[in-house]
Amino acid sequence: MIAFLTLAVIVQSAFAGNLVEVLQNDGETTLIALVQQAGLADALLGGEFTIFAPTNAAFAKLPQATLDSLSKDTTALANILKYHVVKGSIHKADASNELQLETLAGTKIRFNIYSHNHVVTVEGSKITHFDLTASNGMVHVIDTVMMPPEGSIVDLVAGNSDLSTLLSKVQSAGLAGALQGDGLTVFAPTNAAFARLGSHVLDNLRRNPTLLKEILEYHVVPHTEYSAGLYNREYVRTLDTHHDVIRLGVSSSGSVTVNRNAHVTKADISATNGVVHIIDHVLIPARYLFSAILGRR
Repeated sequence: MIAFLTLAVIVQSAFAGNLVEVLQNDGETTLIALVQQAGLADALLGGEFTIFAPTNAAFAKLPQATLDSLSKDTTALANILKYHVVKGSIHKADASNELQLETLAGTKIRFNIYSHNHVVTVEGSKITHFDLTASNGMVHVIDTVMMPPEGSIVDLVAGNSDLSTLLSKVQSAGLAGALQGDGLTVFAPTNAAFARLGSHVLDNLRRNPTLLKEILEYHVVPHTEYSAGLYNREYVRTLDTHHDVIRLGVSSSGSVTVNRNAHVTKADISATNGVVHIIDHVLIPARYLFSAILGRR
């Protein structure tokens, strides 16, 4: 039996087309057209590679303005396409949670494995079809185009004007260094979210850096949680001193709430060291909800 299986694998490999042909056979016509436009087809035939291949529907999800911009800038297009390619043949069995692989673009992509729904993601994009074998590599089909991250979590917060209050609080609490750790998830409140706390609460937090640090750490999960891995009524422990939990709600439409009142308004912003989800309310650990130090009764 073992000899038969080995022979079957050899025969399958012998008749497998190259990477471009495998993509064609699987119907990834948009990806092939863009690869040809970027002048990368020959490069994909010159070595052994693994391609994380977005479907036509994945490309259709991109804003038209993004597609138009990429069509005019082949260098940027090539960089994004290279971000979907790694050297060597990577099988599904090779993946492990939080594994990072360096791409041809020079930046890394991160695997996450979610046991509860048997989902595997790469940079948050769900892998829908594994192990399409080519004569010179492997193809895994994904449902979303991956965009190279623009920096670390701190870089993303610093670069978003709507998160300037969060940035100042992180700096005041001395947490910027902690947010440079790897494999983190941050639920990032907007400026408006902090404003909802009211001036009295904000003044109390300003006077109590220990409490401020606790509340900010309550927004950080010490592992990577992309949307594809979240489920309704999930409890996730955070980075604060007591490792308090946040409760996630996921509706049938896919919208996500945190502790019931905070809504994720923008999800899955990849960073080099994790992921950021923007939320519209500040999260407060239950132990502090009615604390006099927050000025609440």
